[in-house]
Amino acid sequence: MPYYDYICEKCGKDFEESLPIARRDEPTKKPCPISDCGGEVKMMFAKPYVGDPWHFAGKKPDEGFRDRLREIKSKHLHNTIDVR
Repeated sequence: MPYYDYICEKCGKDFEESLPIARRDEPTKKPCPISDCGGEVKMMFAKPYVGDPWHFAGKKPDEGFRDRLREIKSKHLHNTIDVR
């Protein structure tokens, strides 16, 4: 089951619950379970993360691929390609 993060809008305390997808909204229908403030609970959303493939798969792209990226980078002004 996935984990979901929630935060109380009144006291600012956050918590995590492991729930089936179909039940992920249940904590938002109850008052804050962390303190007795009675605050409204909202689900927190994280921004998607795009990172270095080395951290995900354990291997970097081969040198030929990086050479091609360098070639593309050299031909386009104002690009944001980061070749490592």
